[in-house]
Amino acid sequence: MHECRKFKCCLQALKTLIFIVTFFSVTNCFGQFDKLKGTWITPAQEVMLIYDTVEFDRDNHLSNSQLEDKSFELFIFSDTLSFQDRYSLGADESKLYVDRYDLKILKLTDSFIIVKPVSKLSKDYFQDKLELTFKRQEYSIDSGLSFQRIIFHTTECFGQCNVYHLEVDSSKSFKLQAEVVYAGIFKHDSTSEGFFAGQLTDTLYKKLINALQTCNLATLKMKHDPCCDTLPAGLRANSTITIIVYFNGRRTYFKTMSPPSIAHYLIGALYDICQDSNGTRKKEKFRLEQ
Repeated sequence: MHECRKFKCCLQALKTLIFIVTFFSVTNCFGQFDKLKGTWITPAQEVMLIYDTVEFDRDNHLSNSQLEDKSFELFIFSDTLSFQDRYSLGADESKLYVDRYDLKILKLTDSFIIVKPVSKLSKDYFQDKLELTFKRQEYSIDSGLSFQRIIFHTTECFGQCNVYHLEVDSSKSFKLQAEVVYAGIFKHDSTSEGFFAGQLTDTLYKKLINALQTCNLATLKMKHDPCCDTLPAGLRANSTITIIVYFNGRRTYFKTMSPPSIAHYLIGALYDICQDSNGTRKKEKFRLEQ
């Protein structure tokens, strides 16, 4: 009887220990994940976008200096970030293939993370670099950037892509031609279409400047999509985006249907201006630099 009671006590103690270890492991994991969430970039335009590990959506991204961009499910194993491409081939959907792009965390702070590619696929993807130092995009500020003006164009696509032509200068003045604006399923919002001009709010302008300062603008590269230049705009899978920036006495030009992850915040800021700038409608038409 005494041995039985002793066994039960040991079993209960073991259960308590397992609960404590599990609890701290889970809370540590979630705490670590919160610290990891966000967009991390390098001067070579490598990007690590960590969005979610719960829903198993492919919302996490890796980009390398060759402008390859891949989306992944993300798993965290101890000190390793496992970006996984999971797929089936042919008719046998029961067989799952997993391509692992594993990165071992060597150091992590609030502003930067150092990782080491440890799987064959991650080593190949990052050109056999021994380690990579990523900085949080919001902390990668180019304080020496002197902005003059920016021009932004979008095209129609096979779907409902709004068509905008926007120019903003350093005095916060903007001109906007909202050529096509959708309000519902293939329904145009005629009240939002037309030619507009005005002054940006401080909030929208600061968001634009911050986006320009944190996208590696001086060395930014985007893929040109020559496959779609000859197609009618409505047949394109996505809107083709054109961005022309004048800064520090120079001009940069980008035209792409697949902008890199590092430019997503900039493109989002430009779309916000197109949608929220509340300019004054103008009778006279204008044409912006192409």
